[in-house]
Amino acid sequence: MNTLFPSRPSARRNPFLFLGIAGVTAFTLHVLFVTTGAHEAVREVPVLKEWIPPPPRPKTTKLVFESCPDFPLDAPALTATSRTHGALVPSVEKEDDNWDIERVKKMVATTKGFYARDYSLGLGWNNVRYIIEASLIHAHTLNRTLVLPSFVYARACEWDIHVCAAFAHMVNRGDAIGWAEWRDLPIEQQMGWRIPMENMIDLPHLRKTYSVVLIREYLEMHGLEPGIEWSNGAWHDKDYHRNTKPESTLAVIPNKDYDPSGVVRVDTLKGIRDVSKNQGPLHQRLLETLGDEQALDWETVKKVSEGLWKSLSDDEITTELEKNGWTTLYTYEGANGLDLMKSVIVPTRQVAPYSRLKGLVDDYGDSSETVLVLRGETHLRRKPGALRFTTPTARDSFTRAVLYSMRPPANVRKLAQVLHDRMMQRVGGRMWMAAHMRRGDFVRLGWAMEAKIEDHLARVKDRLDKGRQVLQTISTTKELQKYDVPDSRTDINQVRLEPPRSGDKFYIATDERDPKALKYLRDHGAILISDLLEPADMREFDWGIMLTDVLALVEQSLMSKAYFFYAHALSSVAGGALNLRAARGVDPRATVFD
Repeated sequence: MNTLFPSRPSARRNPFLFLGIAGVTAFTLHVLFVTTGAHEAVREVPVLKEWIPPPPRPKTTKLVFESCPDFPLDAPALTATSRTHGALVPSVEKEDDNWDIERVKKMVATTKGFYARDYSLGLGWNNVRYIIEASLIHAHTLNRTLVLPSFVYARACEWDIHVCAAFAHMVNRGDAIGWAEWRDLPIEQQMGWRIPMENMIDLPHLRKTYSVVLIREYLEMHGLEPGIEWSNGAWHDKDYHRNTKPESTLAVIPNKDYDPSGVVRVDTLKGIRDVSKNQGPLHQRLLETLGDEQALDWETVKKVSEGLWKSLSDDEITTELEKNGWTTLYTYEGANGLDLMKSVIVPTRQVAPYSRLKGLVDDYGDSSETVLVLRGETHLRRKPGALRFTTPTARDSFTRAVLYSMRPPANVRKLAQVLHDRMMQRVGGRMWMAAHMRRGDFVRLGWAMEAKIEDHLARVKDRLDKGRQVLQTISTTKELQKYDVPDSRTDINQVRLEPPRSGDKFYIATDERDPKALKYLRDHGAILISDLLEPADMREFDWGIMLTDVLALVEQSLMSKAYFFYAHALSSVAGGALNLRAARGVDPRATVFD
């Protein structure tokens, strides 16, 4: 039993009685399933060695093929409210989700085919989301329909594992994914729960701008059984193309060809001047500075070129670079200089030799096969989008996709608004502050900001004290700053509400589950998700709220609403919150990372 949700007085505890009953029922059904027919649900298949990352893997892996449970995803819309505690509150609307297969076919017909990936479903949701975001812009650039896995995996349950198994299909992650990293953990920690993709992203909203289908929809469109979908996220070259009606042909982008050493992958070279033959006096100096890197930052270029030019504008520098065989590219600065969070809120320029550029459209835009598959892992050690852009317009298109098109489902957004209102109540209607405290595996790996919970909380409170001063300044000056993103907006509540007072409660999102540590946090001013959730919230949300990964999605949306936010630059959860905050129009000064 997870201890994030503490014991409560009986009046608060009784509504959860059904979960205990569900747990007993699930355990009984699970025993019956395992002992009477589980062998029919798995089969031995070769591991796809080209794309599965280390650690070492067995020669074969059992992949589970049951179709995903089809649970209702409807959530009532939040009625538009003019004010809550003096703050302006937007409505939460649900998109038209009536996407039958005929409507899907009409959407697909507007593109030239499908773009698919080998999705690393062993990763956590936020890293999977980064892969989806990159794939989305790849497919759109190639005028293809993106194919997404029909499900992802939750890695933990907030209750007994058999309670979650009553609502979501439970698998051994090592068997389902083919990775060995969980094999030495206690058996209950090896389990995962299959979550339909629609529980993690607002697919109807995404389809307003982009052509996207799930693998099960692709299979249905081609006369194949949805149940053959591979459990590890890989695209199966044979099963997904055998006896298809209509015929589905396949072209593959080998992983080694995507962006090997010495290649800078960009969206397209169309419309960009070929300056590869230019070898001006700056060319060699830039090459020496570049070393093993793919591109140079703009400020580095200015330093390297000191003394060669007089004061030049950015456009004039671009012209001089072209004379030396270099091209200006458009991408993003990582938080604290790191690209782990894949944030798209700080646009920047970089430069690279034209001779090293390879365009996605130039290499694969003419492919006429039904499905174009990018083989293997292209997520790590890459910029957002897994490529750079040759125009600021293309980069801005990707920014819009991440900030405005890739959003969580309506029930997540609705619950986050409800919890925000409760936080406002806890602090007397003033601005409230939040922090993400990554513990769990980060402590085990030595990545946590502080090993001891006391030291970690002290660091958090120090940053929140500084955050209180920032909000006081914003409130006093009535001057708001914005992120440099397209279609930027401003949250005027940042100057309408009273800033926090010393001693106000603050919110902490954490994967810490030690009872003593959680008590310490509460005793020293922290409010946790379990302190805000009511039984009615969980009943109205749906079964997904029992899964830690779905609960984290709610917390991520909640943290985007905090008036000040502090987190760790190594955390992908924090990265998602950062992008959500930029989309909401939060002042950049009100977000800090270590």
